[in-house]
Amino acid sequence: MNNYNFSHPHRMSPAAFFIIFMKTFKQSIIPCLTIAFIKLFDSPDITNIGVGMIILIPIAICLAIAFLAAAFSYFPKKFYIKDGNLIFTHGLFNRETTSIPLYRVHSLRTRKGIWYRILDMRGIIFDTLATRQEEIELILDEFEWKRLLSIIDSKESLQTDSSDQPPVYNPVSTIHFPNKNLILSALCQNHLKGMAVLGSFLSIIFDHLADLPDTDTDSAANFLEVYFDRLFTSPIKVIALFAIIYVFILILWIGRVMLRYSNMSMSHDKNLLTFSYGMLARNSCRFFYDKICTIRIKRNFLEKYFGFSTIMLRQALNASAQKEDDNLKIYGSDLSSFFLKWWLGSDSLDTPEIISAESGKGVFYRALLLPCLITIAACIIICHFHLIEWIFAPILFLLISVWRGILLMRHSRISLKDTYFIIRDGSFAKCENFIKYSDIEVVKIRRTPFTRRFHRVSLIISTSGTTFRIRSIKEKEAHIIYELLLLNN
Repeated sequence: MNNYNFSHPHRMSPAAFFIIFMKTFKQSIIPCLTIAFIKLFDSPDITNIGVGMIILIPIAICLAIAFLAAAFSYFPKKFYIKDGNLIFTHGLFNRETTSIPLYRVHSLRTRKGIWYRILDMRGIIFDTLATRQEEIELILDEFEWKRLLSIIDSKESLQTDSSDQPPVYNPVSTIHFPNKNLILSALCQNHLKGMAVLGSFLSIIFDHLADLPDTDTDSAANFLEVYFDRLFTSPIKVIALFAIIYVFILILWIGRVMLRYSNMSMSHDKNLLTFSYGMLARNSCRFFYDKICTIRIKRNFLEKYFGFSTIMLRQALNASAQKEDDNLKIYGSDLSSFFLKWWLGSDSLDTPEIISAESGKGVFYRALLLPCLITIAACIIICHFHLIEWIFAPILFLLISVWRGILLMRHSRISLKDTYFIIRDGSFAKCENFIKYSDIEVVKIRRTPFTRRFHRVSLIISTSGTTFRIRSIKEKEAHIIYELLLLNN
């Protein structure tokens, strides 16, 4: 491609077509090969020629499907830049045109998987406040990417700098995050998050169970029934099983974190943070200074003991990954002071507190309501089936819920300072959300049927990225904070 100014509509390079083709082929080959192997087991007397045909035919079908899908995705898609807008035309039957103002790009995420790296290509996803449809990926080589990035940066600088002033000195620095700290910090997290990885594995297995013959399914079900009947005769066996599952989940969790966040580095200046991370697939994302709406810092007791923290930089809700687990999380050494000083100002952390409000017992009672109902139902079931030896399980669950409710009540708090405010929440981990007054979009005071009796209300504060709810605070304090938030906004 010779048009590096992107001034005329054109397609991506042929290497982009190959990447799309390989991605589609990867998605379709696994179920096809699974069905082929099932057919092999169903036909033990099949000849060598038959084995080859059973394997080659699904592969050929997958290649054809992948080629057609890649062609339908690649050839109708064109892009160009006009009047400061990045314009896409895409769609085979229903032609659509998507226009993205470059200066309104909130986040610029990139992908660089195995095939991207082999062909020296990069996938770019543009996120804006108005982007709510399926993301459009632009696959460019490194030279095109740098050229496009320079155009976006120039459009961004035109929105913030005056033309009659010389450019401000803005040095760029780089911070590297050690993998050792990443692993240690990942071990300090809630390991049950690994259940999501385990669940994805199990879902693949269950999806293919329907393809198995009925005889194989029945024999597997009978085996599991006999096994679990023997297992549940002793609580010690159950605890041992859960211990093995826990270790397996822990391994999955650490592997997932390392695959996604290893070798992380961050380049920063006064206007922009750029992250690069990933073991096999290198990803990157950019955070502009004026487009961050919340900095969230989490520390549980393990992180606090080892000097770690988990940091999230939140932008507008639809200007970042749609799923919470897809957002960038910065594990490892505690760099919270760096991010806060970069975003809030070097002297802002030492400013005095104007007013604060803490949550009352209503948070505790609300957190305990559902666990109490679950515990009562579990106890009734245990007594009905005469499984008294398992009564410790719902009691332990209730005690943990009581502990969690107490921590929720202690941690829930809002504090106002000169230029920003802090909302604290979390149960087993302390979380602090730092928000500027200028990012507030909605402030509400919500009363409950118990407000007349206890004079407690909920304060709801919304930004473009997150909604916070501070429950059970004193009504007078809530009204004062409400007025101050509106005054400073």
